Formats: sequence, C-alpha cells, structure tokens
Amino acid sequence: MTDKPMRILRARTNNLRNLSVEIPKGQIVVFTGVSGSGKSSLLFDTIAAESQRQLAETYPSFVRNRLPHHGQPDADRLENLPASIVVDQRRLGGNRRSTVGTATEIYALLRLLFSRIGQPHVGESSLFSFNNPDGMCPLAGHVSFACAEP
Repeated sequence: MTDKPMRILRARTNNLRNLSVEIPKGQIVVFTGVSGSGKSSLLFDTIAAESQRQLAETYPSFVRNRLPHHGQPDADRLENLPASIVVDQRRLGGNRRSTVGTATEIYALLRLLFSRIGQPHVGESSLFSFNNPDGMCPLAGHVSFACAEP
C-alpha cells in the first residue's frame, strides 16, 4: 500500500460540484459541514463506492456476483484509494442477530471463504447462512465457522 494521499479530482456526486481534494493516509481525518454540503456524498458515494468497486474487480466473477454492486462515482479521477470496509450511517436496527459481519457486508465473503477452505469441505456458501438449518453445527446448535464433526 502506498503512503501517497488519496486524490479525488472533480467529484460531482449529488451535491458535490467539481470538488477536488487530497486526503492523507495514516491519519485521522474529520469531515465537517452543514447538512447537504456533500460530506456523505464524498465519503460513501464517491470514495467508499470506488474503493469497493476496485476491490470487487480483483475477485473472480463467481465471487463478484455474490457481492453488493457499487456503481462508478461521477468524478474525473480517483487515485491511491485503499481497500475499505464501509460501515455507513444507517442504524443496525433492532435485529438481535446483526453482527459486525452483516453490518459491514463482509459476511457474504466470509461464508464463501469458509465454504471453500473450511474442513470438512462443504462447497456451498449457503450452508454457512444463519437461515439454513443444514449449516447448523450439531454440537453448538447454531451456525458455526469452526464446528467440529460429531
């Protein structure tokens, strides 16, 4: 990973009007402004969306089809973006089953990973879903990524 700052050139997403900015890496950066000034458009709809899109391009098509799809932001150029996991501003809600994995949307990738390399090999990521009783660990009584065979 490069230490060069992230560069966004002429972003036009939502309220952004040809905004160009450099954002340093390895530092805490805070974006402030009045409601409607474009903070979320810059962070979520431009930087995070492009970072997620670029990361998804590195996966085979089988994996890409199971990931959330992010459109290309309206900007002339985005440079030096790191891979990112996006935790947006929406509330998780009252669901007691929500986890960091489901909130960050990395849960689908973890299911796919464990279905491919887990032992015993199951080959189907759907078996690691909370909603599939066939993926339940017979010892623990719930879906488990590290379930020992009985």
